[in-house]
Amino acid sequence: MKKSTLIAYGIVASLLIACSTSAWAQEGTISTKVEQPKLFLTYSYYKYDLQGTNSANTRIYKFDAATVDMNMVTATYLLSPNWTLLAFVPYIKNMVETVYEPLPGGLNFKTRDYTEGLSDIRLMAVTPTLVQGSHLILTDISVTLPTGDINQKFTSAPTQNAAYNMQLGSGTTDLVIGSTYSYTTTPAWVQSARAEATVRGGRNENGWALGNQLVLSAGSKYQPAKWAEVGVVANYKARDAVQGRDDKYELHNDWNNVAHGDGHQYYHAPQINWDTEVVGKLTSPSYHGVNASAEAGVSFYRDAINKDDVRLDNPYWIAASVNGVF
Repeated sequence: MKKSTLIAYGIVASLLIACSTSAWAQEGTISTKVEQPKLFLTYSYYKYDLQGTNSANTRIYKFDAATVDMNMVTATYLLSPNWTLLAFVPYIKNMVETVYEPLPGGLNFKTRDYTEGLSDIRLMAVTPTLVQGSHLILTDISVTLPTGDINQKFTSAPTQNAAYNMQLGSGTTDLVIGSTYSYTTTPAWVQSARAEATVRGGRNENGWALGNQLVLSAGSKYQPAKWAEVGVVANYKARDAVQGRDDKYELHNDWNNVAHGDGHQYYHAPQINWDTEVVGKLTSPSYHGVNASAEAGVSFYRDAINKDDVRLDNPYWIAASVNGVF
């Protein structure tokens, strides 16, 4: 297996992990006529613009607009022809608008909350487990380090911890195992599928743990030119219930105004989300080992299942990155 191919598919794995869509690197990106580089650095920016579409069954709340801005530095190191090491350092900013009692006679009160900071750092090792003709399978194993703060406060209620999905990390050291399969139909057309499972490493210092998680994706990408690719990607994510509870967040579990019930049950049951999207990517020529790219995805089918039947959809996302080899 060419070293350039392994590096390219290591970058593939990093982009698959960083966002919900797959992004495929081409073998010809790195020249094989000179000594192969061992280090590849990537800076990426991702913007997710979400929108709540329906109230919780309890009518206690609904999500309105929400955004996630993520800055990611990825280091890819070629340890050997069979092993590639990667490190992901993400910095995220969350914004969520919540409307409380969105019903006639209810409060209809909207809050806007922010959290921002370093998220959990991830360390990964990738190795090819099948290289046969146009078929390639990469297996990866990684750990996430609890570098993300889990004591972020609501902007609208500074004495209360923010919700689980607004914290910057899991607060635990987690194990992640994944596998990526690709099939090159033609040099310009690649089919791919990925499965990834996350196992939480016990409960964190606040007495709770995010549920174990399974992420699946499948896509087909076509490259009409060296600088452009388009495709379709389907994504599926299933997360188990939050185990335990954060007493600094769940201060008022029994809501008793116009709406009634447990306002936190959304987190204490499994959650499933899926979507299908059209994606596109533009890549600049390489200049002294550095190139840039821009990509976007537009969802045309999406749905979710959770105990409170609340929806926070991601209609589109955009991303940009700068890559360098050393």
